[in-house]
Amino acid sequence: MWIERIELSNFKAYQDQSFSFPKPCEGKNMVLIGGMNGHGKTTLLEALYLCLYGEDAAHHLARAGLKENAYAKFLQSALHGNAQNRRATTMRVSVRFMVLDDYGFDITRTWFFDRQGHYLSQESRLDEIRDGVARPLNANEQLATVLYEHVVPAHLAPFFFFDGEEVKKLADQDRSEWIKQGMESLMGVVLVRQLRERLGQYQNNRRQGASAKDKTELDKMLAEIGIKESGRNRLRDELKQSIEDINKQTAHQESLQDRLITIGGGGGNIRSVEDLIREEGEKKRELDTCEKALEKLLGDRLPFHLAETALHDRLRDRLKAEKLLNEWEDRKRGLESERQRFAGRFLESDRLQHFSRTEKSGLEIALNEAWESLFWPRTEGCADNVLHAYLEPRQRLRLEEALSGYSIGAAQIREQVRQKAALLVRLKELANRRIQLQGVDDDGAYRKLNDELKTVQASLNELNRKRGDLERQLTALDADIKHAREDYERENAKYLNAEPAQSVARKAQHVMALIDDLLPSLFEQKTQTLSAKVTERFKSLAHKKLVERIEIDSDGTAQMFTGNEQPLRFDRSAGENQIFATALFAGLADVSGYHIPLVVDTPMARLDSTHRQNLLDYWHSDPERQVILLSQDKEVDRDLASTLSPYLSKTYLLESKPIGDGIYRTVALENAYFGGAA
Repeated sequence: MWIERIELSNFKAYQDQSFSFPKPCEGKNMVLIGGMNGHGKTTLLEALYLCLYGEDAAHHLARAGLKENAYAKFLQSALHGNAQNRRATTMRVSVRFMVLDDYGFDITRTWFFDRQGHYLSQESRLDEIRDGVARPLNANEQLATVLYEHVVPAHLAPFFFFDGEEVKKLADQDRSEWIKQGMESLMGVVLVRQLRERLGQYQNNRRQGASAKDKTELDKMLAEIGIKESGRNRLRDELKQSIEDINKQTAHQESLQDRLITIGGGGGNIRSVEDLIREEGEKKRELDTCEKALEKLLGDRLPFHLAETALHDRLRDRLKAEKLLNEWEDRKRGLESERQRFAGRFLESDRLQHFSRTEKSGLEIALNEAWESLFWPRTEGCADNVLHAYLEPRQRLRLEEALSGYSIGAAQIREQVRQKAALLVRLKELANRRIQLQGVDDDGAYRKLNDELKTVQASLNELNRKRGDLERQLTALDADIKHAREDYERENAKYLNAEPAQSVARKAQHVMALIDDLLPSLFEQKTQTLSAKVTERFKSLAHKKLVERIEIDSDGTAQMFTGNEQPLRFDRSAGENQIFATALFAGLADVSGYHIPLVVDTPMARLDSTHRQNLLDYWHSDPERQVILLSQDKEVDRDLASTLSPYLSKTYLLESKPIGDGIYRTVALENAYFGGAA
C-alpha cells in the first residue's frame, strides 16, 4: 500500500495544493518534503490524520507528537485565514492510497463553517478505485473496515505517522508510561476498555424491574467510583505537569553545569572539573534511585513485615484451605449436569416402568446419596466455608505471592540507609573538590552560576518531593478505586444472579470478567515479542554496540543488557533517546503486522552523522515501503539529500508567501529542494 495523492483546500497554510507520489519501485521508496519552520510540514501530517480518521484522530494526535485539541476547536483554527475573505465556508482534505497498481481508495473529508468561521458539520466520502474508475461506497458503513483492512486503525496510526522530535520529547518525560501506552495501543487495549465501558452501560440499561433500593445503591456506588476516578485524572494531570517541571529544571541544571565546565574556574583543570560535575550528576541520580527503593521498601514491604509471623501463617493456611474448597466445589459443580442427566435417564428406563412413584423416589434418594458419597469426605485440609469471598482468583494468587515474597530483614533497611548516607557524603566531597579546582574567578561569574545551580537543585528536590507525594496519592487512590470497583462488581453480580430476567446482563458481566482476565495475559504474551523486535531495531540504529538485549516489562519499564547479561542504564543524550524512540516505534509497527507507509516529521533532529546514516539505512532497507520525510534544511541538508538521491522518488520544497493582512499561503514546488532542483 502507498499514498498516491494528498489534496488540501483551505487547510491551514494551504489554500489549494496537491501532492502526488509515485509507487515505490526500483529501490526508490523515499519522498523528501523540505520546509522551514511554520511553512506547513506538520500541517501535512495533521491533514493525513484528520482525513483518514476524523474525530477519532483527536485522541491520538498527542502520541504522534502533534497537538491534541477538541475536534471543533482544532478545525476552526485550521480553516485558512483567507477563506473568510473569499467567502469560502468549506475546508477539504483528500487522500488517495493504492493497494495494488489498479486498485485503491479515495477518502475525502469536507468540513463546513458559517460566515464567521465557526464549525458546523462535516461530510465524509469514500470511493473505490478500480482501473482508474471511481465507484462511491457508503463511508459511514465501510470506511472503518477499509482503514482496518488496508491502512491501519486510528490507535495504531502513531507508530507510522509521527513527529520524530516531539515523540522523543514524550519519551524523555516518562519513558515507562509512554511505552505502556504504546503496548496498549498495539494490543487494542483502548478498544477493549471501551467495550468494557459499553458493556457496563448496557448492563445499567438492562436493569428493569429491579427494586428501587437495589438500583439506587448500585447507582450510588457507581457515582462514587466516578468521583474517585475524576480525582485520579486530576492527580495524573498534576503528576504529568510535575514531571514536565522536573524535566525543565533538569535541563536548566545540565545547562548550568555545562557553563561551569566551560569557564573551568581559575587555574583548575577543565577536564577534571567536567569529570567531577558528571560524577555529581550520576551520584544524584543514584541517590534518587536509592531514596525511591527505600521508600518502596518501607511503604510496600515493611507493613507486611510488621505483622506477626503467626498471622501470615494463618492467613496463608486459610487461603490454601479455601483454595482446596473452591477446587472441590468446582469439581462437584462441573459434574452436576452429568449427574442430573444420568439420574433422569436411569429413572426413565423401561425397566423401571413397573416401579411405583414411591419406589422411584426411593431410588432417586439412593442415587443422590451415592453421588454425594463420591465427594465425601472432602479433600484433606479443605476449609468448611469461604471467609475471603471478596477475593477473586487472580487477587488470591497475588496475595499468596505477596505473603511468600514480602519477607524483609533489618539488614535490608540498614543497607539502603547506609548506601544513601554514603552517596550524600560522596556528593559533598565532589562539591568541595569541584570548588577547589575551579577556584574563585575575578568577575564573580562562577559564584553566580554556582548559586544559581544550588537554587535549581533546591527546586528540583522540592519538585521530586512533590512528585513522590503525588505518586503515593495516586497509588493509594488506584487501590481505593480498585476495591470500590470490586465491591460494585460483587454487589452487581448478586443483583444479576437474584434477577433471572437479567440473563442478558449476566452474559455482559461474564464478558467483562473475561476482559479483566484477558488484559494481563495479553501484555505477558506480547512483551516478549516486542522486546525482541525493539532489540533488533535498536541494534541496527545505534552506533554503540554494547547493547545485546532490551527487555520490556508489562508495566512499561525497559532495561538494556550487555552480552554478559549486565544491565546498562539508558543514555540520556538527545540523540540516543531519539534512536530508542525510533526503535520502539519501529518495533511496535513490526509487531502490529501492518505494512503501510511511514510519514515522519522532523525525522533526524539532534542526530549525529552515524545515527543519521543508520536511520537512512533502515528507511531504505525495505524498498517496498513508502517513506515520506518532512524535513528542515538543517536536518536533511543539500549534501544529505544528494546521498539520498538514489532512493528518492519525489521531492517537494514548501515555500510560504504573504498574501496580505498577515496571512500566508504555502506553495509546494515539485521536484525541488533547498538549494535548487532535486
